[in-house]
Amino acid sequence: MKTDFWNSAAINGLLLALVSIIVMLLQTVLPGYGWVLTLLKLAATISALLYFMKQYSREQEYFTYGNGFSYGFATSFCSAIAMAVYVFVHHTYLFPETMQLQTEAAMQIAQNYGNTGGVDLEKFVGKTPVYMPFYSLFYALIWGLIIPSILANFTKKEQPPFYDSEGDE
Repeated sequence: MKTDFWNSAAINGLLLALVSIIVMLLQTVLPGYGWVLTLLKLAATISALLYFMKQYSREQEYFTYGNGFSYGFATSFCSAIAMAVYVFVHHTYLFPETMQLQTEAAMQIAQNYGNTGGVDLEKFVGKTPVYMPFYSLFYALIWGLIIPSILANFTKKEQPPFYDSEGDE
């Protein structure tokens, strides 16, 4: 049972991460549509996660809120790890110029306001692609706690009222 749980969660987590990766690529290529694509990603990932949780619950005789939350979080966790790896590859190898443009803009804003605060921004900016996957992982895990906690309500199947775990009803 646990092997099926983690295999299913890992596969579905990769599919969930694929949605986010495609949207991230589109946001890089089409920068003017950032908010629209973000809303599209949110709707697509929530719908996909709900679908995955319902598919997994169909295999069970009864499915509690805790089962739904556990599976949803496991799927989100696998997706978060895959997404963090992709974020590192995206900002380090595929599109390093986008990170450079964003950090230069942030440095310009900080210098315009005189808000360097004694921090050497050049050192921080050089390590930004290293920090981004951790930020992405943290962000995805927070959403991975919130969204499954809501969606688990829609996947539970109640245990029959006179159910005996030994098979006697």
